[in-house]
Amino acid sequence: MTATSAEPATPSSRSLGRPFLWLWNACAGSNLADGIYQVALPVTAVQLGGGAGGVALVAAMSRVPWLLFALFSGILVDRYDERLLMRIVNGVRVVVLGAVAVLLGLGQGSIPLLAAAAFLLGIAETVFDTAFHTTTPGLVPPAQLEKANSRLQAAEITTNQMAGPPLGGLLLGLTAALAFGATAVLYLATVLALLALPRPDGRSAAAAAPGPGGVFRDIRAGLSFLVGHRTLLVYAVGVGLLNLAWAAVYAALPVFALRPGPLGLSSSAYGGLLMIAGVGGLAVGLLSATATARLGNRPCMALGLAGMSAGFLLPGLLPTTPALGVGMGCTGLLVLVNVVTVSYRQRTVPKELLGRVTSAYRLIAFGCLPVGSALAGLVGGHFGPRAVLLLAGSVVLATAIPMISATRPAPPPTEVLEAP
Repeated sequence: MTATSAEPATPSSRSLGRPFLWLWNACAGSNLADGIYQVALPVTAVQLGGGAGGVALVAAMSRVPWLLFALFSGILVDRYDERLLMRIVNGVRVVVLGAVAVLLGLGQGSIPLLAAAAFLLGIAETVFDTAFHTTTPGLVPPAQLEKANSRLQAAEITTNQMAGPPLGGLLLGLTAALAFGATAVLYLATVLALLALPRPDGRSAAAAAPGPGGVFRDIRAGLSFLVGHRTLLVYAVGVGLLNLAWAAVYAALPVFALRPGPLGLSSSAYGGLLMIAGVGGLAVGLLSATATARLGNRPCMALGLAGMSAGFLLPGLLPTTPALGVGMGCTGLLVLVNVVTVSYRQRTVPKELLGRVTSAYRLIAFGCLPVGSALAGLVGGHFGPRAVLLLAGSVVLATAIPMISATRPAPPPTEVLEAP
């Protein structure tokens, strides 16, 4: 039975199913909480008198766990129930954020407290994100991965980028303890949503038990699969370079856009321009499943990379507010790249290796973020912020060639499967 002939009569073609809905709810709740506390941590550090050094310490402590624990989180995900891991991890987040809220309410807040909380939350993020990305293939048919991932991307953009930061600012305007306490409540709600997920299929003994060589042999197995798979490796390195470019631009953008920079914008106008990127990403996220189905993966990959490069190059070549606004909107097309690459990884990697390969993949992606920020400081300090935008756009263009070449059409399903 072909996908075309089956689709009109198949319930799973119209809905991704109740289990996916619960996963979507957990995604939205967790990302809303992420958006709040990612604003609350640095702002509270400033309120506690930490200065630039204190803010930098808190920010660094939230990212260090990706470098230290990402590969180990993949082993946990491959050995144990992803649903259970996500529930435990978000339970830990509830305890950490609740403790911070109580201590802040008692006037016992400090920079070391925030740094320790950021580190623990960063460890939790490595496990949760890896487990989350390995859960989707077990809830929807392979043919619907693009649709599922497009909805998850839209939820992430809406909650993490558009709703979370302003809500965090509003709560911080009342009290920092309230901001952290509300975040803890949101994570608690996601634990309840995760309880509704069905039990995963049984794992093989080989997947659940440590290999003969122990932990490091298991890590090598995931790395070997990633390095030995040309398309996955191209995607991993490519996404890492895209993140490098993104981090460089967003490190240079305040200097470029705000007074006394070239554009001379106020803080409110700058915030409005950044919102355009979120709105663009949301629109693309909602349409990306249709786009991949009608255009195909390779054209969508090309369109996403073209939008990102144009978004950086346009304001670099034409330093005006309208050009920056159009550029921010264009960067929303990057969601297409995320949908194509994530769906391909979920469809290609064997279930017993998906956690380890995902963690190695994301280690490359997140490891490039601090490099991009450092590059922005180096290039921007010598040549100005426009040079950072132009360099970042050029990096995206260079990355586009191998990424587009490596992209193949999604294999058409021989039949449409029922959603669990």
